[in-house]
Amino acid sequence: MAVMERCCCCRVKTGSLILGALFLIGSILAIGRDVKDIKENEHISNEDLQQVLKHLQMDSVVTVDQMQSFLATQHYITIADLILSIVMIVVSGLLIYGVQKGIARLIVPMLVLIPMDFLIRFIFVCFHSFNLGFLHPLSITLNLACCIGMVFDIFIWLCFFSHWQQIKDGLDGQYDNEMRRV
Repeated sequence: MAVMERCCCCRVKTGSLILGALFLIGSILAIGRDVKDIKENEHISNEDLQQVLKHLQMDSVVTVDQMQSFLATQHYITIADLILSIVMIVVSGLLIYGVQKGIARLIVPMLVLIPMDFLIRFIFVCFHSFNLGFLHPLSITLNLACCIGMVFDIFIWLCFFSHWQQIKDGLDGQYDNEMRRV
């Protein structure tokens, strides 16, 4: 099976290490953000919410009931993201170690987690669309961010899969059909 030999401007091994490190750093930052969001959004009254909407000049776009429903859904999404971030720290550590040492089976958890992340993002898109309406400005913004993340997930998965394939085949990126300077 043909695999990618390069991830942007570097070999897939280097790309996998860089992406694994970025996943690790991003997951650590996401845990802090999610814990902060869970603590802050537990007790918001209707009056406070109405004042925030007026201050942001969104009271004509979003009703208080819509915002309450959105915040309730967002609370559960934040909990799911927190759990996903904790798992991502462990899996990213396995990935980095597996790529560095050339152990293919340690890359497999990331190859499973990225499609799960893709599916979870799709579920988030469905929740936002159902909660606010597909053409609501807030829904469009959040769904666009999730969809961009889903596209990145595909390319990142291809990089990890290609390196896993190289390790499994014993090639480790040493193809002779690579373009070279003349």
